[in-house]
Amino acid sequence: MKNIFRSIIALLSLACCTPKDGVETLARVKTFKEEINKDTELPSITYKEFLDNIYDFEHDSTQTWSNKSGRPVVIDFYATWCAPCKKLAPSLLELSDKYKGQVDFYKVDTEKEERLAMAFNISSVPTLMFIPKEGEPYLSVGYISKGEINQIIKELVKY
Repeated sequence: MKNIFRSIIALLSLACCTPKDGVETLARVKTFKEEINKDTELPSITYKEFLDNIYDFEHDSTQTWSNKSGRPVVIDFYATWCAPCKKLAPSLLELSDKYKGQVDFYKVDTEKEERLAMAFNISSVPTLMFIPKEGEPYLSVGYISKGEINQIIKELVKY
């Protein structure tokens, strides 16, 4: 509801102001789109950020999984062209709000972050990676319902 209200206000402000030239309008529209998307998407994570904040598999000589983040993590490996990925996104966003402060949620565009996708043999999207606070992560390949994701997250939070 808050996002809808913000969108209406932003559209009204765009309609009310008469720009001196088209460049100013394009800049305002771009800013408007960025503002809307900021609250409607999971944050992305890069290969380097994964190594720095979750698990540095490149330099771990023990090859024993260790979650550095301090809490469970859910990563959505997706592609922009993937219809099931788009269908899954709102559920993940909703669950990220529900578990805010308990579970970290990220997304990985497999076409932009090929190296990270390859590191975990992601060959099909959507693929969700569930990383517990302690222990080995596991993958869910293909679309799963919000209820199923919620059940898995409840198990992650228990540990």
